[in-house]
Parts: sequence; structure tokens; C-alpha cells
Amino acid sequence: MKKLLIGLLASAGMLLASFAHATVINFDDLNAAGKNSAIKTKADPYQTFNWGTYGYVGDTKVTGYANAAHSGTNFFVNGFQSSSLSIGSTEAFTFLGAWFAIPAVAATSDWINISGYDANKALIGSTGNVAISASYLWVAANFANVSSLTITAEQGFFVMDDFSFSRTSVPEPGALLLLCLGLAALGAARRLPRR
Repeated sequence: MKKLLIGLLASAGMLLASFAHATVINFDDLNAAGKNSAIKTKADPYQTFNWGTYGYVGDTKVTGYANAAHSGTNFFVNGFQSSSLSIGSTEAFTFLGAWFAIPAVAATSDWINISGYDANKALIGSTGNVAISASYLWVAANFANVSSLTITAEQGFFVMDDFSFSRTSVPEPGALLLLCLGLAALGAARRLPRR
């Protein structure tokens, strides 16, 4: 009976875990064409997000940005040295984190601070000021039920890549019904008298 219970709970855990999965945006499917250009002109929204007025996609061919991609050749950069950048979505999401660095150009930022907000613009959480350098650093957040993020930086450029998030899917009624029936059957079996 104990093995049956463990097996059923493990199956339930796998079922529930399957309803959420991480997605990584690396910007490599956008054509940066060897320069930094506004994401809005490439795709709006891009990957279901609005990347803000000063959200740019660039590639490593741009002078001073050879180090700017964590993976692939494209990256996200704050245009015009914007010190505050907003990224929004019409669907709530969990922001897991992203890789950040400073490009090898003048006027770079020494730190970033990421804040997550819900649909009512209430603060969910903040990373605090995180020092960044020319080497990429993973900045973890794990903010759930986010509608928008604000990335605040010291005045200057930063680059971001491999933006990681997840969305929780709503389970199908049939899957939940089967899970509930299995748990009810297990409870009933435990109450039966032993012979």
C-alpha cells in the first residue's frame, strides 16, 4: 500500500509539473542586421512581450559588443542609455531570471535592479542592485504572477540574454478528474478492513 501511495504521489507531482515549463528567449530569431535596432521595429510584441520604447536587439558584429551575447550572436540592449526600462506582458508569467553583462563600449552601467509587478502594479519583488561586469552574470528572480518588469540601471548600457520565464498552463479537467479519482480510491482502500 505504501508503494502504491508513493507511486500515485509521484505521478501526481509529474502531472502538475508538466503544466509549467521554462522558456528561454535568446533573441537569435530576430534579424539584427549587424546593428542595434529597436525590437518594436522587428516585432511588437516579441515572444508575447512588449520590450519597451528603449528595448533594442543587437548582434556581436556591432563595434564594442563582441562580448554582448551570452548564447548565439544576438542580445538585448537598453537603447540610448535608458536608466529605466519596462518589459510587459498581457499574460501573467513567472520571471526566473536572465544573464546580464556590460558591453565593451563607453558609458556602461555598473549595476542593474529588476523589479516585478502584478497586473495591479503592486510590487512582487526586487533583486536589489546587482553589480555587473563584462563577464555575464546570471541574475535570478523567481517572481511569480508578473505582468511587468522594470530594469533600472545606473546610467549607461547593459546587455541581457537568455531571458527565462514560465507560464503555468491550466490543467485539462480530465487530467484533474483522474488525479482526484485516484486519490479518492486510495483513501477508500486505506479505510477497508484488513483480513
